[in-house]
This record gives sequence, C-alpha cells and structure tokens, in this order.
Amino acid sequence: MRSMLFVPGDSPRKFEKASEGKADALIIDLEDSVVTEKKPEARGLTLAMLKSRPGPHQLYIRVNALDTGLTLTDLAAVMPGKPDGIVLPKSQGGDDVRQVAT
Repeated sequence: MRSMLFVPGDSPRKFEKASEGKADALIIDLEDSVVTEKKPEARGLTLAMLKSRPGPHQLYIRVNALDTGLTLTDLAAVMPGKPDGIVLPKSQGGDDVRQVAT
C-alpha cells in the first residue's frame, strides 16, 4: 500500500470524490474530522459508505480513541460493513489493541 487518504465520516460527498481518486486506501474518519454532535449520524453514514464499496480501494475506519468512551459504539456501528481494518488513534500499546480486537 502506497497511499492512504482520510475522509470525514460525516461527508458522503467527500467520500464519493475520494473514491474517484487513486489512493490505495481510504480511511473513513470518525474521530477528529467529526464534531461530537454529529458522531451518531457519522456512524450510520460510514456504514453506508462501507457497504457501497466503490472502486478498488481498501476501506479502513479510524474510530475514536479508547479514552473517549466512544470506541466500542463506533466499532458496533461499522463492523457489519466489514472494513478492511481499524485505525486506533492514541493507542498506548498492545493492551489497547487487544481491547479493540476483543
């Protein structure tokens, strides 16, 4: 994988535009690019983006950090869309990764 492009999880229009590009992977962001009050809506939009699977891109999801208390809600919302991977921000080490994997 040579290139990854971050796309806000609350913007289907930006996702569509990014899907037309040549990045190897798109990282749909539920963390920094989405304001707190839009996070619930962004989860649903992100799932729809995952299910649409336009183009050859791998699709990753950047969830909210574990210390926010939002990570598990993010995962429950997007895992039915079978993302190619999860990006965990602010990870403190293996224990954080194991917690997300569980």
